[in-house]
Amino acid sequence: MSEYQYYEFVAIDRPLTAVEQGELRAVSTRGRISASSFVNDYQWGDLKADPRKWMEQYFDAHLYLANWGTRRIALRLPVQLLDPDLAATCYVGDSASSWATDEHVILDLYSRDEDGDDEW
Repeated sequence: MSEYQYYEFVAIDRPLTAVEQGELRAVSTRGRISASSFVNDYQWGDLKADPRKWMEQYFDAHLYLANWGTRRIALRLPVQLLDPDLAATCYVGDSASSWATDEHVILDLYSRDEDGDDEW
Protein backbone atom coordinates (compact mmCIF):
# COMPACT_ATOMS: atom_id res chain seq x y z
CA MET A 1 0.00 0.00 0.00
CA SER A 2 1.30 3.46 -0.84
CA GLU A 3 1.10 6.36 1.53
CA TYR A 4 -1.23 9.30 1.14
CA GLN A 5 -0.94 12.73 2.75
CA TYR A 6 -3.22 15.70 2.18
CA TYR A 7 -2.20 19.26 3.05
CA GLU A 8 -4.48 22.27 2.89
CA PHE A 9 -3.66 25.77 4.09
CA VAL A 10 -6.06 28.73 3.96
CA ALA A 11 -5.41 32.47 4.24
CA ILE A 12 -8.52 34.14 5.65
CA ASP A 13 -7.32 37.37 7.22
CA ARG A 14 -5.56 38.68 4.10
CA PRO A 15 -4.71 37.47 0.60
CA LEU A 16 -1.25 36.14 -0.17
CA THR A 17 0.87 38.50 -2.26
CA ALA A 18 2.37 37.48 -5.59
CA VAL A 19 5.77 37.28 -3.87
CA GLU A 20 4.39 34.98 -1.15
CA GLN A 21 2.72 32.78 -3.76
CA GLY A 22 6.10 32.56 -5.52
CA GLU A 23 7.75 31.50 -2.26
CA LEU A 24 5.19 28.70 -1.92
CA ARG A 25 5.67 27.69 -5.57
CA ALA A 26 9.42 27.35 -4.91
CA VAL A 27 8.55 24.66 -2.35
CA SER A 28 5.97 22.80 -4.44
CA THR A 29 5.64 22.73 -8.21
CA ARG A 30 2.47 20.59 -8.04
CA GLY A 31 0.65 22.48 -5.31
CA ARG A 32 -2.56 24.31 -6.13
CA ILE A 33 -1.70 27.83 -5.02
CA SER A 34 -3.92 30.90 -5.01
CA ALA A 35 -4.13 34.18 -3.12
CA SER A 36 -6.13 32.36 -0.44
CA SER A 37 -4.83 28.80 -0.30
CA PHE A 38 -2.28 26.06 -0.83
CA VAL A 39 -3.52 22.51 -1.45
CA ASN A 40 -1.49 19.44 -2.33
CA ASP A 41 -1.50 15.72 -1.76
CA TYR A 42 1.49 13.41 -1.67
CA GLN A 43 1.63 9.70 -2.42
CA TRP A 44 5.39 9.13 -2.56
CA GLY A 45 6.86 12.06 -0.70
CA ASP A 46 6.13 14.80 1.77
CA LEU A 47 5.74 18.57 1.98
CA LYS A 48 9.22 20.10 1.82
CA ALA A 49 8.34 22.82 4.32
CA ASP A 50 7.51 23.14 8.00
CA PRO A 51 3.72 23.58 8.42
CA ARG A 52 4.35 25.43 11.70
CA LYS A 53 6.40 28.09 9.91
CA TRP A 54 3.82 28.39 7.14
CA MET A 55 1.15 28.99 9.79
CA GLU A 56 3.29 31.70 11.38
CA GLN A 57 4.08 33.40 8.08
CA TYR A 58 1.26 32.87 5.60
CA PHE A 59 -1.90 31.08 6.72
CA ASP A 60 -4.78 31.19 9.20
CA ALA A 61 -5.92 27.55 9.00
CA HIS A 62 -4.32 24.22 8.17
CA LEU A 63 -5.76 20.74 7.62
CA TYR A 64 -3.61 17.61 7.36
CA LEU A 65 -4.77 14.03 6.76
CA ALA A 66 -2.68 10.90 6.30
CA ASN A 67 -3.84 7.40 5.45
CA TRP A 68 -1.97 5.96 8.46
CA GLY A 69 -4.39 7.75 10.76
CA THR A 70 -2.90 11.13 11.56
CA ARG A 71 -5.32 14.07 11.50
CA ARG A 72 -4.35 17.65 12.24
CA ILE A 73 -6.02 21.04 12.21
CA ALA A 74 -4.30 24.28 13.15
CA LEU A 75 -5.86 27.71 13.57
CA ARG A 76 -4.07 31.05 13.82
CA LEU A 77 -5.81 33.69 15.92
CA PRO A 78 -4.82 37.26 16.78
CA VAL A 79 -3.36 37.56 20.29
CA GLN A 80 -6.11 40.09 21.04
CA LEU A 81 -8.66 37.24 20.78
CA LEU A 82 -6.80 34.58 22.77
CA ASP A 83 -4.19 35.15 25.42
CA PRO A 84 -1.17 32.88 24.73
CA ASP A 85 -0.80 31.98 28.43
CA LEU A 86 -4.46 31.00 28.66
CA ALA A 87 -4.20 28.91 25.48
CA ALA A 88 -1.25 27.02 26.96
CA THR A 89 -3.34 25.87 29.94
CA CYS A 90 -6.25 24.40 27.94
CA TYR A 91 -4.87 20.99 26.97
CA VAL A 92 -5.91 17.54 28.03
CA GLY A 93 -3.39 14.88 27.04
CA ASP A 94 -1.05 15.31 24.11
CA SER A 95 -3.60 15.95 21.37
CA ALA A 96 -3.33 19.74 21.45
CA SER A 97 -0.65 22.36 21.64
CA SER A 98 -0.20 26.04 20.95
CA TRP A 99 2.54 28.55 20.39
CA ALA A 100 2.62 32.29 19.95
CA THR A 101 4.27 34.85 17.73
CA ASP A 102 4.21 38.57 18.43
CA GLU A 103 0.84 38.89 16.66
CA HIS A 104 -0.80 35.45 16.76
CA VAL A 105 -1.62 32.40 18.83
CA ILE A 106 -1.61 29.17 16.86
CA LEU A 107 -3.71 26.28 18.14
CA ASP A 108 -2.64 22.86 16.88
CA LEU A 109 -5.10 19.97 17.38
CA TYR A 110 -4.18 16.48 16.26
CA SER A 111 -5.14 12.84 16.46
CA ARG A 112 -2.96 9.85 15.77
CA ASP A 113 -4.88 6.65 15.12
CA GLU A 114 -2.14 4.01 15.10
CA ASP A 115 -4.37 1.55 13.23
CA GLY A 116 -4.86 3.97 10.33
CA ASP A 117 -7.96 4.16 8.21
CA ASP A 118 -8.00 3.87 4.44
CA GLU A 119 -11.72 4.59 4.23
CA TRP A 120 -12.24 8.23 5.15
